[in-house]
Amino acid sequence: MDERALKFRVGVVVVAAAIITVILITLLGAWPNPFKARYTVYIVFPEAPGVTVDTPVRKSGIQIGRVSNVELRDEGGVLLTLKVDAKYRLKMNEVCRISTGSLVTGDAVLEFVRTNAPELAADPISDREYLTNGVVAANPIDVLTGLEGQIGSAIGSIESAGAEVSTLARSMNSLVGSNRDQLQQIIRKTDIALDSFNNAMASFQEILGDPNLKAGLRQSLEDLPKLFADARDTLKQTRETLNGFGRVSARAERNLANLEDFTAPLGERGEQISEGLANTAQNVDELLGNLVQLSRAINSREGTVGSLIHDRELYDRLNRAAKQLEELAQKVQPILSDARVFTDKIARDPRQLGVKGALDRKPNGAGVKWPTHR
Repeated sequence: MDERALKFRVGVVVVAAAIITVILITLLGAWPNPFKARYTVYIVFPEAPGVTVDTPVRKSGIQIGRVSNVELRDEGGVLLTLKVDAKYRLKMNEVCRISTGSLVTGDAVLEFVRTNAPELAADPISDREYLTNGVVAANPIDVLTGLEGQIGSAIGSIESAGAEVSTLARSMNSLVGSNRDQLQQIIRKTDIALDSFNNAMASFQEILGDPNLKAGLRQSLEDLPKLFADARDTLKQTRETLNGFGRVSARAERNLANLEDFTAPLGERGEQISEGLANTAQNVDELLGNLVQLSRAINSREGTVGSLIHDRELYDRLNRAAKQLEELAQKVQPILSDARVFTDKIARDPRQLGVKGALDRKPNGAGVKWPTHR
């Protein structure tokens, strides 16, 4: 094999390896795949820390594209050009945010997040759309740098607290050394208290060991759901009652409003009404005085009504007179009936009073209707 053929074969292997490497890198996502359909989006950010070409663009944690260009604007801010896969559609109500993917490496990541702004529609972003709503998330390292002064103050507070704890420990040591006998007495009392607690727990265990008591407790636990159900029903009824009270109070408010409308004219005529009430009260007083005088006159035996009430003989006379008037009325009633018949007959035939009536052969009382009592 000559040297030329060997070089040719080595060159073919190198080119094939390079092509395979490029294909693998493209498939793994390190480089953009030239065979995929993409669309371009321009976004303006106030700043773009850590953003370079090929910085990944994500949505919901999934990579949907990369940054193809980073341009510093003369009027301020940074213009980023994004290449997004065509199968991922971005919406107008989504905002692109620059955040730090890792605190160690400091790599930046562009991620689209949805906002709740009602003025932004959910329309899809078209190709070569120009957006100006890019935001930059706070960098945790910058936050920690800003907290440097506060951390120093916190460390100083911790040192002061440590010194106070040391002082407290020394005070406790001196207190324990001077009051050792009292501490031993407290420990003995604590032992006695623990023994009493153990005895109480033993007694409690003996009480709970009773089968009847266990059965009662079990029955009580089984009745708890029913009790809760009854309590729920009671609360429901209470709620309905309160709602009824609310309706009653609303009606009462309406009635009070109507009463206020009714009493408003009365309030306007309050002086006249009070004068009328005063006159009425005066008249009532006079009437009561007259009634008192009347009652005194009735109670007195000297007056006519008093004599009628207190004199039994006068009462009997009046009673007999009433009976006689009733008997007289019964006796006068037939006479009045005959008189009515007579006047009726004369009214029907006046000739009966004259000679012509006496000579007429027409029987008396013809055409006259006699009363039923005869």
